[in-house]
Amino acid sequence: MRPGRGIAALLWLLAIANGGPAAAQPARAEATGRQVKSAIRDGVEALLRAQQPNGAWPEPQLPGGQTCLAALALLATGQPPDAPPVQRAIERIRELPDQHTYVVSLKIMALATADPQAYRDEIRAATRWLVRAQRASGLWTYTDDGDRWDHSNTQFALLGLHAASQAGAPVPAGVWSLAQNALTRTQNRDGGWAYQLENRSYGSMTAAGVANLLILGRTFNPSRERGFRDGAAPGCGSYRVNRPLARGFEWLERNFQAGTNPARGNYVHYWLYAAERVGILSGRRFFGLHDWYRAGANVLVKTQRGDGKWNNSLSDTCFALLFLAKGHRSLLIQKLQWSSDDAWSPDRHDVENLVAFIDDQLGQPIAWQSVPFDAPLEEWLASPLLYMQGHKFPQWNEAQRAKVRAYIEQGGTLLAEACCGRVDFREGFERFAQLTFPESPLRELGPAHAVYRVLHEVEPYGLKGVDYGCRTAVIYAPNDMSCLWEQANILLLSEAALRLGTNIAAYAAGRRPLLDRLDAVVLPARVDEAAPVAGTSDALRLAHVVYDGDWQPFPLAPVRLAAFLREQAGLDVVTRPRQVRLDEPELRLCPILWLSGSTQFELPAPQRAALAAHLRRGGFLVLERCCGGEGFDASVRPLVAQILPEARFDRLPPDHPVFVGAPGFDVRRVRYSPDVLRERPGQSAPELWGAWIEGRLALVYSPFSLSCGLSGPEFDGCWGLASQDAQRLAANIVVSALVR
Repeated sequence: MRPGRGIAALLWLLAIANGGPAAAQPARAEATGRQVKSAIRDGVEALLRAQQPNGAWPEPQLPGGQTCLAALALLATGQPPDAPPVQRAIERIRELPDQHTYVVSLKIMALATADPQAYRDEIRAATRWLVRAQRASGLWTYTDDGDRWDHSNTQFALLGLHAASQAGAPVPAGVWSLAQNALTRTQNRDGGWAYQLENRSYGSMTAAGVANLLILGRTFNPSRERGFRDGAAPGCGSYRVNRPLARGFEWLERNFQAGTNPARGNYVHYWLYAAERVGILSGRRFFGLHDWYRAGANVLVKTQRGDGKWNNSLSDTCFALLFLAKGHRSLLIQKLQWSSDDAWSPDRHDVENLVAFIDDQLGQPIAWQSVPFDAPLEEWLASPLLYMQGHKFPQWNEAQRAKVRAYIEQGGTLLAEACCGRVDFREGFERFAQLTFPESPLRELGPAHAVYRVLHEVEPYGLKGVDYGCRTAVIYAPNDMSCLWEQANILLLSEAALRLGTNIAAYAAGRRPLLDRLDAVVLPARVDEAAPVAGTSDALRLAHVVYDGDWQPFPLAPVRLAAFLREQAGLDVVTRPRQVRLDEPELRLCPILWLSGSTQFELPAPQRAALAAHLRRGGFLVLERCCGGEGFDASVRPLVAQILPEARFDRLPPDHPVFVGAPGFDVRRVRYSPDVLRERPGQSAPELWGAWIEGRLALVYSPFSLSCGLSGPEFDGCWGLASQDAQRLAANIVVSALVR
């Protein structure tokens, strides 16, 4: 072994002994996900301390209002409905008379969030009261009599009716239309709203007006598409122009500030709650240039008191918790805004309805939002699933196609849907797939594919896909799903389409926890492939063997292994691996070869001879079976017998240094992916096979994939070791090759 590599290996051992270097953290003055979770926890504890023995909270104004708001905040932050504090609050809420708009609206929201079926009668009774309380103006005031109205009571009334409608309570169509007309009539000339007519527009009331129009847009003024015939929805993509809503958004974009109620100053926490409702209902991440959730979280984390409250006010604490909790939901799906007009979204409420259907089926609260095509790749990677639809596929150039491929390479999944089964989209997408993934042709996903069974058993729907590694990274729907999501009420068909959409999202998410909404996605650093890391000419460079077959199931795995060796061990390794054919002269520059695959293969005689000579000169070969491929496994033993006929090929014993970590990590017990454990329950011992030349280990074969774990989070089809153990075992193999 060369001295430079010996020193590097020694430095690695010292690093491991001291726990390894700390991972680099981005320098950010902004609130982190951990800080937000801590703020939510402290705020919840403050609310629980203030709860009275009878389940209520102190009521400074309208009887029952504070109790309903606090119960809603607790539920929003993840407190289970059957938790004793929540149960006591709910029982108190059920006893409240229906007599004040704020209280009745919050009562509906709390009961509908807790259990819409169990509290069906109370929700319906409260809904009838709100319907009666609507004034002749179309708006609401504090009670059910008089001629006064204001946009604050109206905001809560419509939020309550929206929750009631989602819970199945009937709301007459006339209620929505009367409110719609009143809201457009009372909008100020600048696009905003005030508390009452003729007042100056300000933030919380404008956000209330926009949220109200978003609610009314779904019930009174929805898409013009109706029904579903011959695989398409008549009227798809046709919406009435809602100019008042656009003007309201323009006001928010011009005036947004997180630390103050724009044009008003006070009621900051109420303003942030109103802004959060707009962001969630619209799926927007930005108001103009303002990332509304990040900006609001920064303010709230910094201004929370030591006792967990905000502003020494229970209501402000509740509004702060509602903002942080609902806006903090992890992103599951982002809808790609690939055009400057409406062509990118002929169905505007498809993802909204899909995410509502998924709800908590993936085990955690989820959200969606739209993302512009020209957003940084890091923002695309904030969610595991990028969804695009249209009637016509965009004419993407080479750089744009490369960006989509980069998203796939970094672990993302693209879902592309031909809305209404349009031929223009189909033909355009198929050209795109051929140009962008020439090595992996578009194929039909058979009935055994995980997208048809991962959560729900659904009938095949003609889905096609592009495989990247052992996963289908591009899922293509040539038949319409989005119109069925959009309407969500087409008998039998919508339910089946929503279940299929849930499966696709679950498959894309894999078995990884979704990213925290405030987590910064950091792409791997680009390193000059020829430059030694430590400034010497003695840097190690791994080599990926190119052969006629499935030689690169996980293109990023060698890159990430090299990065792991550098960052966690201090090894002098070039991050970008060499790609080499066995009959090329460059083979002599490659001390460690990595040969992966999932299908049957056979090397030509000249390549086998070159490989045998390389190993006898002191080279080292890692063979790795990916995706559980039986064909690859069947090819390994004949290959070893051909290139090293005199060598013994045996399983490495449990106390071999490569497992014990001498040098390296102790990996005598490892964790396997669920795909492995389904067939081999309880398996925890690592398995490697080796071939020796004159007592020197010259070849290692892993029948379980290492590259799958090296590439990132687990997914269906990942037949191998879990990520951390794959990194450690692969690192041990490399170091054992260096120090042998």
